[in-house]
Amino acid sequence: MLFPKSIGLSIHGNDLIISKTSQKFLQSSSESTVIKDFLLKEPLELQLIPDTHTFQAKNIVLSWPRERTIVREIEMPESNIKEFRESLPYQLDSFILFPEDEVYYDIHPSNSTEYGEKVFIFAIKKEELDDIILKLESSGLKPDRVIISPLSYIPLVGEDKVAVIEKCEERYTFNLYVDKILVGTSLVRSRDSLKNKILEYMPGNINFLGCEQSEISDLQCEGDLNVEPWDAGKQSLGVALNGLSECLGKFNVLKLKAKRGIPEFAAMGLLSILVLAFVFILPGIFKHKKEQSIQSIDAKLKELHPGVMISSRLKDEIDTVSKVNDKIGEAIQKNSRRIDLVAELTKAVPDNTWVRQLFVKNDGFEIEGVGVSGAKVLALLEDSPRFDGVSFTSSVVKDKTGKEKFKIKGRIKQ
Repeated sequence: MLFPKSIGLSIHGNDLIISKTSQKFLQSSSESTVIKDFLLKEPLELQLIPDTHTFQAKNIVLSWPRERTIVREIEMPESNIKEFRESLPYQLDSFILFPEDEVYYDIHPSNSTEYGEKVFIFAIKKEELDDIILKLESSGLKPDRVIISPLSYIPLVGEDKVAVIEKCEERYTFNLYVDKILVGTSLVRSRDSLKNKILEYMPGNINFLGCEQSEISDLQCEGDLNVEPWDAGKQSLGVALNGLSECLGKFNVLKLKAKRGIPEFAAMGLLSILVLAFVFILPGIFKHKKEQSIQSIDAKLKELHPGVMISSRLKDEIDTVSKVNDKIGEAIQKNSRRIDLVAELTKAVPDNTWVRQLFVKNDGFEIEGVGVSGAKVLALLEDSPRFDGVSFTSSVVKDKTGKEKFKIKGRIKQ
């Protein structure tokens, strides 16, 4: 195609916003259309949207709302990202609360950290996305790709530190970019928490979507901030530009996964045999050699003097006790913060809530729990003087008993 074209779709409340973008040489032009109450209509009620089928777009890309997305942040060595992508289908349920067959998902690399590189895992419940895709198909707008809304703004932000804040009902989405790289995305439930986010990261520029002027003015008074309101069509424009530039690489939660072939299983079988050999056979050989040497030395010592054996055994026992004491000291020092965290959680978490898993790394923590109200647990942890930066890491869902499953992360104050 001589002059590429792309269609970007975004969801704003119950409305569908369509941006048709075309590129000629180094210039791009676009026009936007709003389909009111699109999500409230049944597929049979929808009609073909005029001019979209004659636009001859290179691709159609849908941006999925951040507030309806499960997000995980993990850190790993940069060289392992490809292997992680390939192995993720077999360990997905260790990162999110849903099995692989219930979600669409993909990963997106972020910025480098002291531990390696940060990677985002984005997942969408299949039943929710399938419902929207069915409606889009009825309108002649079947998407080729689906991305997540924080990624749609990458072509629109500058090279410095930029925040894009979008209001969704009574919450805010806070997205942070550095040099056009998404480095953080979170849901913020109050204006005060949003102020704290802004003061914590101090972005050079802030772009607002869906916020009233009074909200923007209130936040702007917190400091000398360069603020720019964006209209609702900005997201679909960014999506269309993503379709033209492909700056997100192959990111697409709809992409097909290759099935394992017989050669791969054969290779895995050979690898398993080698691993078993290293784990079970070689240690047995080394142990046998070691026992022979010990027996030989022990016999010579007995010939020299019985007292030598007693002295040697006493020394070994003293060394063993000393090593045990050292390990106990190390364990106490290493886990003191974890113990303090458990004690504080015991005070903060309500009686009708259970913490299933607890992860602690340096001054950060993440808990996975179930209870009557995940929002109440979040509020109690935010009010605790021992924690800050407390936020949900994924959407709160209900189990079969009606209780809420939640994951919350935060930092332990020094």
